Amino acid sequence: MMFPQVALCVSASGLQFPHSNIDAGHLLRSAELADKWTGLTAPHPNLGCVIARGSQVIGEGSFYGEGTVSAEVQAVERAGEYARGATAYVNLEPGDCHGDDRGMLSLLQADVSRVVVGLRHPLKHFRGKSIKALRRAGIKVDVVGENLRDNGAIEEALKACMLVNAPLLYRAACQVPFSTLKYAMTLDGKIAATTGHSAWVSGKMSRERVLAIRGRSDAIIVGGNTVQQDNPTLTTKKEGGHFPVRIVMSRRLCLPEDAKLWDVSSMLTIVMTQQGARKDFQKILKDKGVQVVEFDFLTPKAVMDYCYDCGFMSVLWECGGTLAASAISSGIIHKVNAFVCTKIIGGITAPSPVGELGMVEMSQALNLIDISFEQIGPDLLVTGYLQPLPDLQHVVPAIIEDSITAETVAAAADEPVIISFYKSWDAFGAFCNFSPHAVSMPGPNGKPFIWKSVEHYYQEVMRI
Repeated sequence: MMFPQVALCVSASGLQFPHSNIDAGHLLRSAELADKWTGLTAPHPNLGCVIARGSQVIGEGSFYGEGTVSAEVQAVERAGEYARGATAYVNLEPGDCHGDDRGMLSLLQADVSRVVVGLRHPLKHFRGKSIKALRRAGIKVDVVGENLRDNGAIEEALKACMLVNAPLLYRAACQVPFSTLKYAMTLDGKIAATTGHSAWVSGKMSRERVLAIRGRSDAIIVGGNTVQQDNPTLTTKKEGGHFPVRIVMSRRLCLPEDAKLWDVSSMLTIVMTQQGARKDFQKILKDKGVQVVEFDFLTPKAVMDYCYDCGFMSVLWECGGTLAASAISSGIIHKVNAFVCTKIIGGITAPSPVGELGMVEMSQALNLIDISFEQIGPDLLVTGYLQPLPDLQHVVPAIIEDSITAETVAAAADEPVIISFYKSWDAFGAFCNFSPHAVSMPGPNGKPFIWKSVEHYYQEVMRI
């Protein structure tokens, strides 16, 4: 992830801090730490913590994944006795599982004097809880956008805190997974030749970046045409990393029997189709271990509703132009990653990244916001958002800013109604069977076996 840039200077210790705002530099660092394990932390948020005295960092930590030590505990342990009287910086309010307050308690026990919070927790049952507890214990808590409004540097740090947990924000506010459309195109706007051949549009470095992007996603979606034309594997090619679920959307199931995606030895594949489509082929897929889900009417929105119910937080669309256009028209695409490559292929009938959207005038074109550009080898990665990041920060009217107290800010922040998770989180934010993450449990022979989810394990136990 590319984070906003903050003007930096270098201290004698080699650590970097902003000229204008030390708080912004440490907060930005907490967001960078949180981003380190994206893809492994779901369904939990991405969490980072920095403990510092002025410009000097004395402890850091980042949350790795389910069952590991919280970022705050790591930072406190590394800071040791120097944490007393120091300031702790967290990109997100502590607390991400019901009954587990170790992150917040570690800050209390370390006797830090101040905590700077990038974002309040977006889930209602956590929102403001840790902030209240810290304030009641006499610790000064500053929340960006509330009682901490300094300058542009702070705003950029806030943006970084939002970006690192964008999937959580979208899921909480909009009840849909965070969806990114990814494609690679030539300078003349083609994703393949007129024959459909597309290996390779982008360069090697860009393709390596795509593998990293996949590893940060819970699911990857392609259409039937992509399976027929490209026969992709959609792997991350990273041992020990996160393996997203591969989803194929095909209404008629006009798919090859020997596609690489039907190999589910290391990654799960789900084929989504219309009710009653090619029952014989469905059986072939199921015999290979591929899951088949039927819809009354297969649409991008219906698939996103299904992914939401499965607990997916981040979905990557690597589809062709027809499905991409349908997904954009459905309003479920939030972000675009476009790799623009220094090649020209031509061809009147050569496919483009996005098909028909029904627009007839340039004034109807969709404009990306929060755009960034990055050169990757000979290619250019253009990143932007079709929908703004949900701002779940409570806005305090300027007319009463001068009379704000810690208690009034905490109380006011409880007012917005934020939707909590459904399956990956129960009503209290706990982990559950339907999370799309593998678990190691005893197999039929009693030896450890990797199950694709807790639910897979339970189904096998019940069958036995």
